[in-house]
Amino acid sequence: MEDAVIRTENLSKTYKRWFRPGTCALNDLTITVPKGSIFGFLGPNGAGKTTTIKILMDLIKCTAGKAYVLGKPSYDVDVKAKIGFLPDSPAFSPQLTAYEFLNICAKLLRLPSEVRPGRIEEVLSDVKMADHARDKIGSFSRGMLQRVGVAQALLNKPELLILDEPLLGLDPFGRQEFKNIILSQRERGTSVFFSSHILSDVEEICDRIAILNKGRLLCTGRLDELLSANGATVTIAPGHDDILKDLITTASGTSRQPDGAWVLNFEHLESVKPRLDELAGSFPEAVKVSAGHEKLEDFFFRCLENDRSKAAMDDEAK
Repeated sequence: MEDAVIRTENLSKTYKRWFRPGTCALNDLTITVPKGSIFGFLGPNGAGKTTTIKILMDLIKCTAGKAYVLGKPSYDVDVKAKIGFLPDSPAFSPQLTAYEFLNICAKLLRLPSEVRPGRIEEVLSDVKMADHARDKIGSFSRGMLQRVGVAQALLNKPELLILDEPLLGLDPFGRQEFKNIILSQRERGTSVFFSSHILSDVEEICDRIAILNKGRLLCTGRLDELLSANGATVTIAPGHDDILKDLITTASGTSRQPDGAWVLNFEHLESVKPRLDELAGSFPEAVKVSAGHEKLEDFFFRCLENDRSKAAMDDEAK
């Protein structure tokens, strides 16, 4: 894909240990992040998210496979000037002010001296930290530190932001501010790739996701398509117990409305679609079928559970 800002092909990473088997942190990962997207990179602890990000930033080398960033190999020096990066545990010098810290970062980025003051003020304003420019970093809260971290990632007006767990430790207000920053960056044409455990926030702002578990990719794609592709909700009017008995054993969830109608949820529409179509055609006044829309949290845990079940079956077959 020509417009991909990130592309990996069969990316793998094994951490080798002397005289002991190596640890596979990433196994055959292939993903594509389109230009202009906000891409959520999801998975439990140890899934391989940070390992992937370190490879993309050329902080570690992959064992096998390829990684491309902005159309070039991830180790390309020129690419780094176009990326804004926030690691999962950024370190700051507490004795520096926010302005002093960003001025050092701007020098490392080789921003011209005449440009630096204005650009620092601009990014501090973007992250709502302009009033704290001269305050010591050591006095900042977790949320303020994250905003300073995002500010340094924005200094070079990046084409791509790569953020590792940027929402970690933020209160609801801080998370909302972060989401607003990310959305405003997309409006300016910046692509965003970030990992997170806070699924409700990912669902709110991301248009694409990938889910990893134990180094393997479980699924990837457009978020709206993943959440609407499988499920269905069926409403059965009161007085149709025969239809209810026909369907209730295959439903993943049921609830009863105040008027006596039953609502049945189905996780996998394809397995029951022929029967639902038949019933809806024969009893249009009694059976209403609508496409379901899973919450990301439900979809996430279902993917992990399916993966665990598959792994257990594979172990039994050995």
